[in-house]
Amino acid sequence: MDSRILFGSDQPLTERIPLRAGPLTMIYENGDLRYIRYGEREVVRRIYAAARDRAWGTAPNVLSNVQMDVREDAFEIRYTCENRLNDIDFVWEGHLAGDASGTITFTFDGVARRDFLRNRLGLCVLHPTRLAGMRARIEKVDGTIAEATFPRRIAPQHVVDGIIKPVAPFDEMRALSYEIAPGAWLHIAFEGEVFEMEDQRNWTDGSYKTYCTPLRLPFPVEVKAGERVRQQITLRVNSELRIKNEEKERQRSGVGAVTFSILNSQFSIPKVGMCVSADGKTLTARQAERLRTLKPAHLRIDLPLWAHDWPARLKRAAKQAKAIGAALEIGLFVSDAAEKELTAFVETRHSASPPVNRYLVFHRSENRTGERWLALARRCLGERAVIYGGTNKFFTELNANRPSRAMLALVDGLCYSFNPQVHAFDNASLAESPEAQGETIRTYKTFAKGTPLAITPITLKPRWTLGDPGPEPDDRRGEFDPRQMSLFGAGWTVASLKHIVQADGAGSITIYETTGKRGVMDGRIVFPMYHVFADIAEFGGRVVASRSSDPLAVEGLALRKGKRLRVLLTNLTDRPQTVMLRGIGSKAKVKMLDASNAEAAMKRPEAWRAGASTPLGNRTITLPPCAIARIDA
Repeated sequence: MDSRILFGSDQPLTERIPLRAGPLTMIYENGDLRYIRYGEREVVRRIYAAARDRAWGTAPNVLSNVQMDVREDAFEIRYTCENRLNDIDFVWEGHLAGDASGTITFTFDGVARRDFLRNRLGLCVLHPTRLAGMRARIEKVDGTIAEATFPRRIAPQHVVDGIIKPVAPFDEMRALSYEIAPGAWLHIAFEGEVFEMEDQRNWTDGSYKTYCTPLRLPFPVEVKAGERVRQQITLRVNSELRIKNEEKERQRSGVGAVTFSILNSQFSIPKVGMCVSADGKTLTARQAERLRTLKPAHLRIDLPLWAHDWPARLKRAAKQAKAIGAALEIGLFVSDAAEKELTAFVETRHSASPPVNRYLVFHRSENRTGERWLALARRCLGERAVIYGGTNKFFTELNANRPSRAMLALVDGLCYSFNPQVHAFDNASLAESPEAQGETIRTYKTFAKGTPLAITPITLKPRWTLGDPGPEPDDRRGEFDPRQMSLFGAGWTVASLKHIVQADGAGSITIYETTGKRGVMDGRIVFPMYHVFADIAEFGGRVVASRSSDPLAVEGLALRKGKRLRVLLTNLTDRPQTVMLRGIGSKAKVKMLDASNAEAAMKRPEAWRAGASTPLGNRTITLPPCAIARIDA
């Protein structure tokens, strides 16, 4: 099996080892504990250690001397871990233990091998988003107790006088407890540091994060050579309940079948567009023909109006938009000389250009567009121009600095972008992000209901450093994630589109580039995700709600047109998944895109798409690793 086709890399995936501590089950992976469950309920998403440098870069964990003692209902694991990135050089000993009573400890004990600056160093706990609205009890470092609930909608991360605020009252914590089942509470105690929480859904991570070192303290923090850092997290369940249904446990571990159900609600498909390719190459006639098959609504081009070459960029984008039958989405980036820049743009833009669906107005140094620049854009571009404001960065910028009435009066809509790799980069973490993408839209509707929303752009890899609100720098344009070209990248796209559409609030999305390593094709080949967009464009119709019993393993997007149904069902894991289908007729046909035929589908997409489907046979289907099944009923 070609792992490059599956995941875009020759590197093998990290081994996952199932563990048990009494009533708790979990996965061990490369020094971390993941998906801690109490019966069928996920209660902790991940416990891990992070070393992040002065620019929030994450140093990889490199393990050695791993020693494991895994028993039926207990375990003990020890290892040595090195963190090196830029000036960071830190080594620590990890000790993980779980016993039959349902108690787990994670100990982090290390020393700096040289002086360095860090923004974070130590343990973190990720809490699953299913806890939204659940009760919690917080023990503060001063001994006081606070009662709270996990935020249902995404809690803004406010910055007051330059200090980043955590989710109140989840701060100054030495312990956190929350209800995981009727009569059962999970208790998490922290030692060696003060901990607080942020709502990571602001960046489309699928979790709440409890982390060490409060952000109210100045950072970066200097760590001296020889300095020792020791922390410990202890987790326990206050119930003696044992899980008796072994069949359900086997299903949760992936041995049994996942259920995928078609529901009743229906949603309109947003207008879908793409970004102009960053490689600057001219579209070939074959590429343009293939892109027209996808029926893109628009092509986004970013114009830094202080740069001398923006007219040439606009001209190239207009030519490509005409070739693929799309309108333009123009990102206008201005400086403090905005009036001069916008006036020059209006005077220079070509009247024969393709229609412009919208202008996205941003200031090169502001995380969220200020009213001053929007008013200038409205005056210069005219009342008939469709103008969106917001942020070229993440949802968190709009959530923390919500639009005023004055801003809403100046715009025709708002926008933000996202990618799934702000804090973590592995396949499992990427698979967790689509649910949070949908939650950004639901939260948006609580403060901007009725204001059109464009999510633009969606990328697999971050476009720039976390602190830069401007257009992507030219020196970052060559960077790409090899999963863009893989079956996993195609499956992630299915999951992302499903959650965006079912959140029912985005009228337009701009996703990926047209061509190049960050596009849907490159040279003479298409990427597997090309077929996802082609299947949607070919079928049309509306999205019908669907639900997976294990969305981190199997997800799907369902389309309905009249009496016809099309489902794109994807396996997001590296192992086969058996799926029970509900709401899909027995006479359905299926066409599978997997590692056995992906190369043919990439090199000869027209011939592959013209190939016949096969009868589904029954309402159960087995998906090979990272496969995508197109089911027509």
